Amino acid sequence: MKPALSEKMLAAAAGWPVVHAARKIRDSGKVSRVSYEHPVLKGAVRSGSRTYGAGLRLGPMVENLCGCYESWSEGTICAHSVAVALVVMANPTAGPETAAGDLKTEPAPTSS
Repeated sequence: MKPALSEKMLAAAAGWPVVHAARKIRDSGKVSRVSYEHPVLKGAVRSGSRTYGAGLRLGPMVENLCGCYESWSEGTICAHSVAVALVVMANPTAGPETAAGDLKTEPAPTSS
């Protein structure tokens, strides 16, 4: 089941600068092990020497599930979790722990 997501929705929740940073993360191939089981999408994101468990819980309020400093110190939705969402959007059949080799990481079409 594909989540009801769009870049516009992600920008409303996190801001366009975060979506832009998330596109760079996605395009550099740093997202792996994505899954979507309603209402949670999750994955792993490499950032420097660390790998973060990142994702979003979808609902009336979007909840960030990343363990990065920005997320827990500022309470914001980070680019790691938005990058996971972008990869899930491009891979509608992503189930539990989809292998990194099975992922499409090219840019998804943008919605206006």
